[in-house]
Amino acid sequence: MITVEVFRSADGRIRGFRAQGHAGYGEYGQDIVCAAVSAITQTAVLGLLKHLELPVRLKQADGHLECLLGDDERSQGQAAQSVLATMVLGLQEVQRQYPERMRVRDAVRVPGKAGAPAQARV
Repeated sequence: MITVEVFRSADGRIRGFRAQGHAGYGEYGQDIVCAAVSAITQTAVLGLLKHLELPVRLKQADGHLECLLGDDERSQGQAAQSVLATMVLGLQEVQRQYPERMRVRDAVRVPGKAGAPAQARV
């Protein structure tokens, strides 16, 4: 299963996300659920990096993509929020169609504690 955690600040702003896992819907290279999640999340990253020219912290590995925005005003602005909110809408639609293969959930990072574990919101 693919799990996407959407990191939000206490005021609800999206601070980043982490997508991890494999859908197991099809063979490697043929998995439409994995392809959909990858396309949506990577397009959001491209929007932040190339269109908005925002610095983001990225971690990538097989079955793993993490993107975190900076704390500066531009990174927390409406344009970045629009890109990430649109990503969440796309991911929620994939979840609606393939609920046994992927899950999107909100997580709140503990404020003021870098690297603190996220607390999931159901």
